[in-house]
Formats: sequence, structure tokens, C-alpha cells
Amino acid sequence: MTNVKKTHWFRNTLIVLIICAIAGTILAAVLFKTEDNRVYASSSIQFSFNGAAEGKAPNGYSFDVNGITSDEVINTALENAGLQGVYTAEQIRENLSVTGVYPEKIAEQMTKYVSLLDANAGTQAALTDYHATQYSVTLDNNFDTAISSDKLKSLLQEILTAYRASFAKKYAASVTLANPIADLPDYDYAQQLEAITESVNQQSRYAKEMEELAPDFQLGGKDFGDVAVRYQNILGDIDRLNATITLNAVSKDRERLQKRYEMEIRSQNMQLNSLTEELKLIEAQVNSYDKNGIIYISANGELQEIGNDAANTYDKLVQKRKEVTDTIAETNARIALYQAQLNDMTGAAARKQTAVEEGADAAAVEELSEKEMTQLAKTVDTKIAALTAKKNEAAKEFSVMLEGYNTREINESTVSFTGVKYKAPSLLSGAFAVRLVKTAGPICMIGFMVCIVLIIISRRKEEKA
Repeated sequence: MTNVKKTHWFRNTLIVLIICAIAGTILAAVLFKTEDNRVYASSSIQFSFNGAAEGKAPNGYSFDVNGITSDEVINTALENAGLQGVYTAEQIRENLSVTGVYPEKIAEQMTKYVSLLDANAGTQAALTDYHATQYSVTLDNNFDTAISSDKLKSLLQEILTAYRASFAKKYAASVTLANPIADLPDYDYAQQLEAITESVNQQSRYAKEMEELAPDFQLGGKDFGDVAVRYQNILGDIDRLNATITLNAVSKDRERLQKRYEMEIRSQNMQLNSLTEELKLIEAQVNSYDKNGIIYISANGELQEIGNDAANTYDKLVQKRKEVTDTIAETNARIALYQAQLNDMTGAAARKQTAVEEGADAAAVEELSEKEMTQLAKTVDTKIAALTAKKNEAAKEFSVMLEGYNTREINESTVSFTGVKYKAPSLLSGAFAVRLVKTAGPICMIGFMVCIVLIIISRRKEEKA
């Protein structure tokens, strides 16, 4: 009889557990379909070139990973995936997300509440200066729930590939090879030289920036510092030719050049007057400024004394005064230069007039002067052409070095992405297995405990009987 009862309770317990397991499975399936109904393709993009951790692209400027959602990138991806005309860039953008992957400690600090009184510049700088180098990219299928997994994965793959090509185009270091002015010979000599000087100065500054950005890079035994030196040598040649043009007032139209100098002097004098007035106002503010202000705030029912920002404001005023003073000095230097150029031009005319007054034949003096100026103009033309050629050669060398640098910094290894994964709710997935254990497990445990309690109660009744 006892064995029959044991079998009876074992059978009942097993039936209860089976019923609980079935109920738990059904509930887990319902919850899984309700909670995890998102279908998407995902991948990760990693930046590992120099400066990526500081948010700097290979060209030295800040880069923005959100460019992956641009029309250019998405339209290129749609075309390469054979889906152009089927979907629009706007549809894809609404379902495309890019999220930075941050270390756990950084994420905690970024979400942690920091009191006004406890905050310090070090903490703020640590958070502000951190830049993610890995990003998670996901593409939901909400724009077309009927799209196949292969097409969704292929589209995301093409988006990532198009972004890498766009990144290389936008953030690669490059130099302009064309002349700043297309029809440069049509301008006066002084203006031609100014255009060449500006171009050389820009490229020289960029070469120095690249030297600081990539001091270890070399190509053919040369680095960016060698390119900068080459540009400096060209600037020396420009200075010598500029002196020739200025001292001899070489021009295609001397009257126009004279008027230009006079206009520049008037313009610079107007700017000088404006800067002088601004400097007076700043001086008055600096002299009357009180930088020892103290303010009090209420914290926890008590007044706490903290310094205000007066000292910082005072320092900014002093810095502004220095900037205006430097600008005034530069303006005075430009005025002096234009005045000297104007004096040289008018001085040449005065010398010619003096020669005529001393008995020289006016026509002969004029003819001699014209011959000299014509020959000098030819010489200047030749030298400007030589300078342009030197600048272009230096720019070509610089461009080749930049291409080598870009190849090293932007490639499939430094802007890389993982294989695209497809995620969809499935009762055969590991995610459902986890949901099943979390849902059916407790139900089965409760059923088993109820059975144990009933067995214990039955046994006690039997013992009393």
C-alpha cells in the first residue's frame, strides 16, 4: 500500500511539473514575442589611427562619426546594394543608429551626479576630453518588415563601406595644387606676388602642422619638416623679388598702382582709428576692474563663501588688450609699408623731373626710363614664373607625402568594422532559452514546492491516523 502511495505522489508531482513547464514555456514565448520583437542588422566600427582617441582625424581636425547617416553615404550604399529607387535615404536614416561604446568607468562618471561645490576642473576635463574609438551601428527593418535578412545585412555592409570611403575623402590630409588665381598673369606684378605669397604661406603652415601631427612619418627619406623648409626657401625668394618690385615701382599700370597704395593707406588709417578707440575703452575697463569679488551661496542651510569669476574676466580683458595692441602694431606696419611703396613710386617721378630740370632731354629721359622699366618687367615676369614653378613642385612633393601618410592612417585596418550580424526574435535562439529559464524555472519551482508541501501534509495525516 505504501509503495502504491509513493508511486501515486511521484506521478502527480511529475504531472504538475510538466503542466508548469508547459505553462511557463507558453508564457515565456508570449513575453519573448512582446518584449523582443525588434529585427535588425548590427556591426561595430573601430577607429585606430593616430589621434583617434583625441577625436582627431588624420588631417588634424575633429571628425564626426555621424557622417555615416549622411545622404551621400546612404545613397551610395543603396546604389551598391541594388536598392536605389526601392528605398529612400530618409527611410534608411530613420532606422540607422550609431552609438559610442564607452568603458564602464567612463560611463559611470558621465552619468554620476556631481555636486556644484564638489565639481572640479580635473573631473570635467577628464570627461570632456574622452572620445570613443568604437561605435555600434544598427539598422532596423522598420522601413520594410518584409526585407530579407541577406538584403538587410548587405545594405548595412554597403553603408559601412561607403562611410569608410567618405571618411577617407573628407578627413584625409591634402594640399591644393592649383594656383589660387586661375588667370594670375593678368594681374599686376605686386598682386601676383601677393597671391603666390599667400598660397606658399598656407602650404608652409600646413606642412608645419603635419610635422607636429606626424613627426615619425617619412617618405623617401624626407619628412614634413623638410617640406616646410623648402617652402621657407621659396618665401625668401619672394621677399627678394618683392623688394625689386617695390623699390623700382614695377607695374603694368603705374597710375593704378599708385591709387591702390593711396587707397590702402586710407583704409588702414580708418582701421587704426577704430582700433585705437577700442583700446581706450578696454584700458578704461581694465583700470577700473575689481577682480577680488566674493559671492555667497546657500548650501544645506548655511552660507558658503566662494570666489566669483571676476579674476577670469579680468584676465580675458588683459588678453583682449594685448590682441588689440598687436593688431595696432601690425596695422601701423602695413601703413608704413604702403607709404614707403608710394614714396618710392613718387620718388622715381621726382628724379625724372629733376633730370629734366638739370638740362637732360625730356624725350631721352622718358625713353631711357621706358626701356629700363620694360626690361625690368620682363625680368620680374621671368622670376614670377620661376617662383610659381618652384611652388608647384613643392606642392607636388607635399601632395605625394600626404598621400603616403593617408594610406598609412586610413585603411581597412585603421577604420575597420566587424562582420554584420542579423538579430530577429526566434524561439530557437539563445535569447529565448534565457527567457524560458527565467520564466518557466520559477513556475516549475513553485509547482514542485507545492507538491512537496502536499506530500508532507499527507504524511502527517497518515501518521496521525
